[in-house]
Amino acid sequence: MPLTLEKCGVVGGDNEPISVLKTLALRYPTDQFVIIGRNSGETARAAGLPDNVYNPWANMNTYVKEDLRAAGLKTNFSIEDQQRYADIVDKYTLPWFEKADAVIMWAGQHGTSNNPIPKVGDRNVFTKPQDSFVHYAGFLLRGINHWRDVDPIGREEIWLNADPRNYLKMRDLKWPLRYPVLAQHDYHSSIKHERYGAGLTGFDEFHNGDNPLWEHLEYEEYGQVWKTKTRNVYSGLELNGLLPGTPVGKALTYDGVWEGREAFGLFVNETRAIGVRPELQRRNLVRDWVLPLNPAFIHGSWSEDGVNALGVDVQPAPWEQYVPKLQSVRCTFTMPGSGSGWATVKPWEAFATGTVCFMHPAYDTQNHVLDGAPEKLKEWLRVKSPEVLAGRVSYLSSHMGRDSWTQLVRAQREHFMKATKDPLYVRMIEDRIYGQEA
Repeated sequence: MPLTLEKCGVVGGDNEPISVLKTLALRYPTDQFVIIGRNSGETARAAGLPDNVYNPWANMNTYVKEDLRAAGLKTNFSIEDQQRYADIVDKYTLPWFEKADAVIMWAGQHGTSNNPIPKVGDRNVFTKPQDSFVHYAGFLLRGINHWRDVDPIGREEIWLNADPRNYLKMRDLKWPLRYPVLAQHDYHSSIKHERYGAGLTGFDEFHNGDNPLWEHLEYEEYGQVWKTKTRNVYSGLELNGLLPGTPVGKALTYDGVWEGREAFGLFVNETRAIGVRPELQRRNLVRDWVLPLNPAFIHGSWSEDGVNALGVDVQPAPWEQYVPKLQSVRCTFTMPGSGSGWATVKPWEAFATGTVCFMHPAYDTQNHVLDGAPEKLKEWLRVKSPEVLAGRVSYLSSHMGRDSWTQLVRAQREHFMKATKDPLYVRMIEDRIYGQEA
């Protein structure tokens, strides 16, 4: 997890966990926030974080590495190595979980097992997860289990998920969730919970709870594995990196000037095509919706195969060029990624900076981004076909459409300001942590 904007990748999203942390730390200056996840190792102050944030990894990383070297643990771990690795890391991280009043956890890439745990169907054999999951996810899940064991009903971590690929699928979690994951789309997902020998202890308390998903709570493996569903709810999480005070938020200056701009351009990354309908695959969307408009630029992270398929050289742009490039065109476009209908940050960035952002009909299928927006925005920004998109871009780039463009970017900006003034995801986190105290 990079702690500074300079270390964030060009694909996007790297800055989000730290943006959430900084927002909460500034909002609650008398509370102490501790970064338990593995990170780039700067002190909080060196990373530009508030003084009430502490990063134990600034010192702890050296101790962990020394212990691993002493134990002869390097790469290509065996199951036994993974278990020895867990003992070393837990010595340093579990005490931080023990001190925690609340745990806020960002869902990144993870597997169905991130620690060696008994296999379903043959509990005498242990799984062997990828070493990367053991390094970056396993110790966090063990820490959560350790923390929740004290009071499984009264304590529950808060999960944030900004990526449809990262729905909670880890069997390492011992206890089910009563509360929803804060996401960018409303949906349910299935999950299993390894019980680590605890069997049905606590099952009745969870099964008789008031959560509507408890009707799905079942068990298998003679009670050593529970299975249920996890609620995921829209929380406006895609806005987190754009709030005032965050590194990106500071850079999103507004420019509502029509003159001197090109008609159309966009930033778009290639996303996975496996399991995605052909018409929703990124390279096909760019081919059918974007290329006919002769865009002034296309920037993003693409594979060589993707670039060859498009017949256009698409390269990433440095972060410092992002806002100027976006403000160099009158219109841009956002589309579904990885075939999902999730809301993302792209339209909000355009709303903030003053560029009209059209939306593909399969983007944000639950209409969260434009919820509460003026009807004119809803009517204009959602386009049904490449032909409609082309017509609207052409009109707004003509002198006849200049006034309409000005009205649209102003309405977008007002909608953005309203959404960031009192962000939904912040209120939802506050309700979980501070609700009973308020």
